[in-house]
Amino acid sequence: MTTAQSLRVIRRLIVIDLSTAMIYRIEFVLFMVSTIVGPVISLLIWRAALANGASLPVDAEYLTTYFVLLGVVSMLTSSWSSGFLAESIRLGQLSIWIARPGSTHLNGIANNISEKLIKAVALVPMIAVIWWLVRDTVDVTATWWEWAFFAVSILGAVVTVFAMDVMVGALAFWIDDIGGIDYARGILSVILRGQLVPLALMPAWAQEFVAIQPFRFTLSFSLELIVGDLSRAELATGMILQLVYPALFVVAARWLWRRGIRAYSAVGA
Repeated sequence: MTTAQSLRVIRRLIVIDLSTAMIYRIEFVLFMVSTIVGPVISLLIWRAALANGASLPVDAEYLTTYFVLLGVVSMLTSSWSSGFLAESIRLGQLSIWIARPGSTHLNGIANNISEKLIKAVALVPMIAVIWWLVRDTVDVTATWWEWAFFAVSILGAVVTVFAMDVMVGALAFWIDDIGGIDYARGILSVILRGQLVPLALMPAWAQEFVAIQPFRFTLSFSLELIVGDLSRAELATGMILQLVYPALFVVAARWLWRRGIRAYSAVGA
């Protein structure tokens, strides 16, 4: 398929997914509530620590802005395709897509976009309320070029996370149950991408590794562009890695998926 044809397929699938997702709109609202509960609790804990004299490498403005923006950035960069891909491989449902001119990944991309549109409608008002409550310690005085880098980093993070999902899901070509692997990846990701604790609060001895590992560029680096005070060298290195990692993971995902397709055996395959 050409790029134009793929985009038309994605557009049609998005419309279908949006229609389906609207049936579960209350579920999406509740899910978004659960998404912001974690950052809000973390924010209150770290602010309490600072109020009680804790010595941290960042101030209250950094922590507040980081956790206020965390829910939105986390939602934008998230992906959930691995389990569905694995199930379609295990149950032979992938055969349907093999027989079609389009790829099953177009369906995954469309589903990702459509659900994020619904989630954004529910999430943004909640974030706005939290923002207003802590507005005195929220600092988003980033320059226009920092916001431009932020947009690029979000796109790079989305591609990286989706490619990781494809890689994990593709393991189902050889492994019956990838649930344990996906769960372990999720735990590692939550820690190393800065979703549980800002990477700036990691121990000094771990900072060099934390700064270059790929999970940072699926969430934390995007936030650091807005709330952090990155030097020119850190910014340049970070943006290079933000572009290199998506390319590497896409190449790896394509290679793994193609090998898996050759090994695939199911009804209709």
